[in-house]
Amino acid sequence: MELRKSVWGLVAAVLATGCGATGEVAPEFRPGSEGSRITDVRHGYSAALPAGWYRARRNLTPQLVDPREILSVATYPLRYQRRAPCRIPGCPTPALNGFRATDILMSIQERLHARPTAEDVAIDLERRQAGLGGRGNCTRGRVAWYAFEAFAEAGRSLYVLVVVGKRAPARARADLKRLLGSLRFSPRGAAG
Repeated sequence: MELRKSVWGLVAAVLATGCGATGEVAPEFRPGSEGSRITDVRHGYSAALPAGWYRARRNLTPQLVDPREILSVATYPLRYQRRAPCRIPGCPTPALNGFRATDILMSIQERLHARPTAEDVAIDLERRQAGLGGRGNCTRGRVAWYAFEAFAEAGRSLYVLVVVGKRAPARARADLKRLLGSLRFSPRGAAG
């Protein structure tokens, strides 16, 4: 619980000045939607990546150990930069380096040393208002809202970070909902 508070504090320090009031639950993915299904046997997940979205080719937060980043995707190419200007330890903010007001970023992290969960907890995004500036804010007013939420599936303790740009198109927002609804995780022992 203390680690979650620490990670949350880091995310809040970068993006937040207040909290939003509404929650949003991801709908199920519908077969036949545009894009391709990606499967990562090593990390034990699959997802339907929308057409035009990019998957990070490597871990964007190698310094983050628990939770560890297992998937990051966005509407723009994600690149790891060792000395990124938007680098905050313990937070996947290096991915925000190329973030524009029209973009969306989604990152999944997993607690490795957590006890297996007994029941699944759905992804329920609580929108939080993003800061419009301030020292160390890498988004420079481009973010409309973000969410950092815990969820569980297949006995695994997971987190989702979502950052939505102020001018993100309706189609990209719909793609995000389908992407979240398409996520599937295998039990930790089966994840390799």
